[in-house]
Amino acid sequence: MNRPNRRSIRCAAALLLAAAAARAPAQEPAIAPQPPATEPIAARIARAVAAVSPQRVEATVRTLVGFGTRHVLSQTSSDREGTGAARRWLQAQFAAIAADGGGRLQVELQPGRVACGRDGMPAEVDVVNVLATLAGTGDPDRIYVVGGHYDSRNGTGADGTRPAPGAVDDASGTAVSLEACRVLAGERLLATIVFCAFDAEEQGLLGSAFCAKQFAARGAAIDGMIGCDIVGNTLGMDGVRRTGYVRCFSYAPTGNDSLGRSLARALTWAARTHVPEFHVELVFRGDRYGRGGDHRSFFDAGWPAVRLTEPREDYSRQHQDVTERDGRPYGDVPEYCDFAYTANVARVVAATLAELAAAPPPPLARRAQGARTAYDTLLEFELPAGVDDCEFVWRKTTAPDWEGAIARADAKVEAAGRGRLRAELKGLCLDDLVVGVRSKGPDGARSRVATPPEPERLQLRPGEERK
Repeated sequence: MNRPNRRSIRCAAALLLAAAAARAPAQEPAIAPQPPATEPIAARIARAVAAVSPQRVEATVRTLVGFGTRHVLSQTSSDREGTGAARRWLQAQFAAIAADGGGRLQVELQPGRVACGRDGMPAEVDVVNVLATLAGTGDPDRIYVVGGHYDSRNGTGADGTRPAPGAVDDASGTAVSLEACRVLAGERLLATIVFCAFDAEEQGLLGSAFCAKQFAARGAAIDGMIGCDIVGNTLGMDGVRRTGYVRCFSYAPTGNDSLGRSLARALTWAARTHVPEFHVELVFRGDRYGRGGDHRSFFDAGWPAVRLTEPREDYSRQHQDVTERDGRPYGDVPEYCDFAYTANVARVVAATLAELAAAPPPPLARRAQGARTAYDTLLEFELPAGVDDCEFVWRKTTAPDWEGAIARADAKVEAAGRGRLRAELKGLCLDDLVVGVRSKGPDGARSRVATPPEPERLQLRPGEERK
């Protein structure tokens, strides 16, 4: 196979730059509403969901593609090409949102030098994450993180020169993080939200690992991380277009009710409640089979983390050199993006972040047991300090998601000593069900669900049975 000469490389990059600049819609101004303190969370989320703009999403994707390549080894001095230009543009976009929102949003570049073990790459590389922090107004130490990776690559993993548009992987996820920031920056929420654009994901999750390490070093209390990676394409390699849902992957080292699965079910709740025309498909696996993403960095640090990914990836265009088919560019280019779909992902992400950050912290579910004289369940739990309201949920052990809910007012709740409460959940046979509890704020916002631990398994000797 003939290698392209330098002139052809420059020409290809120039074509991508010119095409992206010509087609990129003008950025709309960020909105920054200041809601009344007593406004129901449903109304605040409805406003944020309605404000999500497919045109802004498209503008973000096309602008990032227009930098030619965003490979971690690409140039950093130019304002038109390379990863340096991309990160400065993202920083400027977050800064404009911060200015429109009255300065509550704090924007920073997070530089670091990290080890890299990929073939053909230097032993160490410089990474620069772009972070925008919306500090909580009542519980700022509780943090939610959302991010996509802004770096890209082509068919050669160590090539920092030739075009690597990365429209779907992962300008689309970066656009979700930026758009969620735009529509939430004016909201006063209890907890803190950090909107991220990670560097060097393609070289082994380097940027997100560095970011998670910085959070861990300062003892951050992260109650959830949403990774948005490859959320821009709806046309599968089988010719079927799937537009109605996004897949949600979550790790579960402690069983099907791990913290990650709890976060995943918070996403399904937000979608059903606030974006009913679009749903979240739970996938009970940490990531696509044998693959990884930036949420893994936060999971490894011990925090709830999930990944959102389009229904069916088109592998034939991922990590490929840009070629031409049927007279137009072929590869991970904007022509194959579905910007309306990415906007729906942004709506679900914004709704989830607003719901969780507006809600009190999750309760602590101590233990559950079946009642002695009826098919009822007794759940012992603790509510966070200052929290009075909660909601109980249940599902069959074989069901992927919560099937029913019981308001505190509809359950018998009494003190159980040492700050604990005991709820009697009528008609729920614990042998067949999983039960949980979530905090509920005065504005209606709900936390993640907390579930009690499963009872210890009996240790049987070989050949022994117990009734």
